[in-house]
Amino acid sequence: MFDNFSNFMAAGLPIIGFLAFVVSVITEVIKETKVFKKIPTDLVVIVLSVFLSTISYFALCEINKITVIWYEIIGAVISGFFVAFVAMFGWSKLKALFIRFKNRQKEEQ
Repeated sequence: MFDNFSNFMAAGLPIIGFLAFVVSVITEVIKETKVFKKIPTDLVVIVLSVFLSTISYFALCEINKITVIWYEIIGAVISGFFVAFVAMFGWSKLKALFIRFKNRQKEEQ
């Protein structure tokens, strides 16, 4: 299992970073329009992140001829929240959160 997890992290982190960059650019562009000025920026980021992560999953499945599985769609939606977190707060806060969680696990053992 750890081998699969490390492979996932090696492939997944650059994808999350790229999607966070795309979400940031799109958010900056559409927030200047009259329609989106009234909507909170964090909400726009979350909706865009979940939408782009889910669409990216379907595109990946189509390109690689992989069967779409329902729980992987849920995983794509959850990964959208990670993309939103990185787009809103940056990598440093995500790293600090991971280290805090990792240290808590060590203390419990």
